[in-house]
Amino acid sequence: MMRSTLLALLTLSCATAGQAPPAASKSPPPLRYDDPSRAVKIAAAAKALEPALLATLEKTRAPGAALGLVVDGQLVWFKGIGVREVASQAPVDEDTVFRIASMSKAFVSASTLRLRDQGKLTLDDPAEKYLPELRGLHYPTADSPRITVRHLLSHSAGLPEDNASADLRMPMSDAEFDDLLSHGLSFSAAPGTQYEYANLGFALAGRLVSRVSGERVQDYVAHQLLTPLGMTASGWNGVAIAQSHQAHGYGRKNSAMPAKGLSKYKDDDEPHEEPMLADGAWAAIGGLWTSPRDYAKWVAFQLSAWPPRDGPDKGPVRRSSLRETQSLQRFSGLSVARDPQGELRASAGGYGLGWGVSATCRFEQVIAHSGGLPGYGSRVVLLPDRGVGAFSMTNLTYTSGGKAVTDLLEALDQQGLIPKRPQPVSPQLETARTTVLSLLARYDASAAMAAFDERYAAYESFAALEKRLAGLRNAHGKCTPGAPFAAENALRGKARLECERGALELTVTLTSDAPPRIQSLALDSALPPSPKLQALGARAAELLAAWDDRAAQRLFPKSDDRDEARGRFAAAARDHGTCRPPVPATSDGSTVAAFKLSCDHGDLDLSIELVPGSDEVTKVELSAAPGGPRCPP
Repeated sequence: MMRSTLLALLTLSCATAGQAPPAASKSPPPLRYDDPSRAVKIAAAAKALEPALLATLEKTRAPGAALGLVVDGQLVWFKGIGVREVASQAPVDEDTVFRIASMSKAFVSASTLRLRDQGKLTLDDPAEKYLPELRGLHYPTADSPRITVRHLLSHSAGLPEDNASADLRMPMSDAEFDDLLSHGLSFSAAPGTQYEYANLGFALAGRLVSRVSGERVQDYVAHQLLTPLGMTASGWNGVAIAQSHQAHGYGRKNSAMPAKGLSKYKDDDEPHEEPMLADGAWAAIGGLWTSPRDYAKWVAFQLSAWPPRDGPDKGPVRRSSLRETQSLQRFSGLSVARDPQGELRASAGGYGLGWGVSATCRFEQVIAHSGGLPGYGSRVVLLPDRGVGAFSMTNLTYTSGGKAVTDLLEALDQQGLIPKRPQPVSPQLETARTTVLSLLARYDASAAMAAFDERYAAYESFAALEKRLAGLRNAHGKCTPGAPFAAENALRGKARLECERGALELTVTLTSDAPPRIQSLALDSALPPSPKLQALGARAAELLAAWDDRAAQRLFPKSDDRDEARGRFAAAARDHGTCRPPVPATSDGSTVAAFKLSCDHGDLDLSIELVPGSDEVTKVELSAAPGGPRCPP
């Protein structure tokens, strides 16, 4: 049902090692997430990428293919290529209806959680509670747990990978499914111990939805999901789809799952029409038909679950439940490789509930799935923290066109057009900043005791806090809020306080009490570094570009191991590429300075310390800046 390995399930970055993603000749300035013209600018960039993307799709040799991009709830860009039917040469457009194969599984998982939210089941119920035909299963070990609903939806039921046989079981009748189950099942592992992509698990989940809801899973999905979302062109019965819109499915002589009677095609590689698999008892594994215009509504619905927020939850499935389906349930591994350009491609993750879930070198949150059937292939990638999703559909056996999806998203990211959504700043963080500013201006012991956690004094006495704030007041003068908080979450964040002399970098973490109180507070001075510190920072950057032993002797403390230092700088240069001149970040003005180096492959943090009142260097540290690329080039 999904002719893909573990890597194809997990990847965005890794699966596309090979040709570098297309990029525009000149990248625009980075785009703010809240830019009112964001969707228009992203669509324009996608339009500019069309030649490279279409060339990638043409390499699939699919008769027809569709590629769509969804931004902030709208299909902002679409491109069809080739034909939906070879005989008529009818072109692919937004209303062409493809079979999306295993991308159907997300509809089944969403249906299951909708029933859960209605109190009709729980995910950790034994599946046999709803499917009594499973009660007589012989499990692989005496200590095996019973298969649960969650196991079925997360490919962790201990059932074997079955892509070689599942597709042709899709037309199976309920009676034939009963007969299959009556003979028992063979397990590849004890339930709950490992990930293995088993279509049978979703066939059982589909049957479970039917039992609990009282109607066929196909009808339940149509009534409870497709209709409310306005997906009027979507459905399960391919025969009922208007011939004026249906994408006919094709194979070639070397297709992995060729049509019956292949021998008549053996002398050429022209596309031949594959037989349409019927809408049977295993339809839940991948039988849904949909158009790009309709599927964009599904992608928008999935992305609408983020971020968690107040406000109406209109459904048809709760936002929290959609996020649950997109959350990792079963880890399946780490994949690491280098592409022909030498760039590291890595992906780690596994499976949620009807979705693949991973993190890559480029994107921290990737929700994805592929699909494949005789005659069709598909791929969808969601980037929830960026409000963007892309998908592809083709009418060639097990040919997803997924590389074009990856190339599109990576190119948009390279151009700075799909930044992460900023974390909302909570009132609690704003209150903490206001309190710190007040204490900086005039220390009040009772206000400090009320604002700080009572255990704070175990790390810094309130007398020491008062002294520290007084020293900062003397050094910087009056301070104001400055730039908005860079919130990490509702109770932790950083902000720059602008002062009469320089600035202060505020980092605060709050407790879980209600109301929360300050449990840790850092205030780092950002005074202009002395000429000596600036010169040392410049010398360190020169050593990063080209090591020189004589220059190193004038930079590093006598106690430092020069060979070890050279190794650290060489590793940083290798991993981060060419770096620009250092920019001061924080400094006390005379003895301590931290610099930021912007490099080709992420930022570096450089810190230098001197003996007070002396030019003697006591410390030089170089490290990757937080939030930079997680994988070196």
